[in-house]
Amino acid sequence: MMLNEWKSAVAAADLADWVTVGAYLIAAFACIRASSFAWLTRRERDRSFWRLTTALLIFLGFNELLDLQALLTVLGREHAKANGWYGQHRQVQYIFVLTLALLGVLAAIITIFLTRKAHASVRVALIGLGFIGLFVVFRAASFHHLDELLGRKAPLFNWGSMQELLGIAIVAMAALTYPRMRRPKR
Repeated sequence: MMLNEWKSAVAAADLADWVTVGAYLIAAFACIRASSFAWLTRRERDRSFWRLTTALLIFLGFNELLDLQALLTVLGREHAKANGWYGQHRQVQYIFVLTLALLGVLAAIITIFLTRKAHASVRVALIGLGFIGLFVVFRAASFHHLDELLGRKAPLFNWGSMQELLGIAIVAMAALTYPRMRRPKR
């Protein structure tokens, strides 16, 4: 039963999902290009950043269609029911989202520290990744009133898709401008 729920979520991909996947892949291509330029200019940290960002964007693009968070939700619900703690699932969900948000803040602090001497485009891309990260945290929360605000099951493009696309666009533009910007002084 539970895998059928997930399969139906995967089969329900709409226009916004396909546009978002395309945007992720275009942004990933731009990041590969930036990584190549960083390699040519011997900026190894920047190259690592762009390569990791490429992998992340490709994963998120596939996730847009595979809806892995829906699978995680279905598996979590079934586990909660099987082990008798489904009545407390909201508290567990709250702790999960709070932990995810705290890990995101910690990752942001570490990333800002590690990229303090990085190229300006890298720092701009981090802003775009922040938009995407906020979207992921909101989606992980999956509270019904939040789903309504983000527009889950809304026609064509919803607010959540627009926020996600904005983050993707910022990352793509940063990657595309990377070769054009001056390198920071060391």
